[in-house]
Amino acid sequence: MTYARFLAIFLLPPLFVAAVRARRVLAVRHLLFLAGLSLVVLAWTSPWDNAAVAQGLWGFDPERVSGLWLHRLPVEEYAFFLLQTWVTSLFLIGRLAGRR
Repeated sequence: MTYARFLAIFLLPPLFVAAVRARRVLAVRHLLFLAGLSLVVLAWTSPWDNAAVAQGLWGFDPERVSGLWLHRLPVEEYAFFLLQTWVTSLFLIGRLAGRR
């Protein structure tokens, strides 16, 4: 299984459900928060993930990724960081809004 297929199977469906649940309450402030949080996630996660690959702690099978790399990570890894952040954030936004 490719990394992209893994993301499509395990993160896109929950992202869709979370977005549908949050759609009624989703406001510009939420999207701005999500954009800012995405930058923090990338800035926080990228250095140590790149360092872990550089140290040989883990790696990525070239046959299972797209071949598009940013430093030592395939773009799918960055997509993973962002997609899991968006899924979690949208579920939280929808859940908190449901309490009002």
